[in-house]
Amino acid sequence: MGAREGGGTGDAPVASAAMSWLRRKQDESLDPQVLLAQAQVESPPQPATATGFRFTVEDVFSIKGRGTVVTGQVEAGQLRKGSTVRLVRTTGEQRDVTVTGIEAFRKVLDVAEPGANVGLLLRDVGREDVGRGDQLLG
Repeated sequence: MGAREGGGTGDAPVASAAMSWLRRKQDESLDPQVLLAQAQVESPPQPATATGFRFTVEDVFSIKGRGTVVTGQVEAGQLRKGSTVRLVRTTGEQRDVTVTGIEAFRKVLDVAEPGANVGLLLRDVGREDVGRGDQLLG
């Protein structure tokens, strides 16, 4: 392939804050042992666990004999089975609800972790009491 307008090939790397090895001084050694030692010292950023639980409802189901299940992705924090969380409606209405079950892909879980797509079984909540876009906060 030929060079693009401006003399480059378009394959320039994009630097980010996590790529400090890319902003190396010109006189610094590119010795593989030095690079390996620096890579072992620099650890990837860890997700924040200090933030509280946050979950946005994507869908709502009513399961006969079980109750109301809300599905979505855990955005932050952890949630344990039996925990009480705050249901915040898009209308501004708020109330406390208890999570009686957590499932992910037909597996029963005790804890919901950030990034997990889960279904949460809510106690004493009707299908009309929760909707898409509502949030569960802990």
